[in-house]
Amino acid sequence: MDPMSDPVTTIVAELVARLSTPVFSPFDIVMSDGGRISVPTADHCIVTRILRRIEVEHDDGSISILSPLHISRIETRSAA
Repeated sequence: MDPMSDPVTTIVAELVARLSTPVFSPFDIVMSDGGRISVPTADHCIVTRILRRIEVEHDDGSISILSPLHISRIETRSAA
């Protein structure tokens, strides 16, 4: 089975690629329930590949721990 046909692998790979680009563009992670998690800088998000877990730290000190199974899409934020 092609690993890129697995939706979890695809989401994790896309997040890693977005976080490692030289010029970061802020984005939102859209969850399957419609919720949105904002990622304003690459420093706000950690992807653990082995655990397949995404952690997003918010400016207020809280942390969202996400399962890639519940991520429906990743949207680049438009310039305000």
